[in-house]
Amino acid sequence: MEVDTQGEYAGGIYVRWSAPELAEAGMRAVAERQDPAAPEWKQYAEVVRLMQTAMIGILRLAGFPAVRAEEIDDVAEGDVYVHADTPLSS
Repeated sequence: MEVDTQGEYAGGIYVRWSAPELAEAGMRAVAERQDPAAPEWKQYAEVVRLMQTAMIGILRLAGFPAVRAEEIDDVAEGDVYVHADTPLSS
């Protein structure tokens, strides 16, 4: 997790899921084959996307206003952003 301390959404947090071994295997496959579409990299990207969706669903069910972090910061692809000041209405 990382706290957002600046900007329009200050006070929110970024939540990131990671699987270092899976990411490393994907990066190694891309580097060795010089193929950005290596199956290992595609698998890692798909797992990150699925985990992002799952985390958003879990956080929202718990009452947290969670969104894809790309909506806040295009560099935070795959992360989840939880707004600090916007309560989720049921």
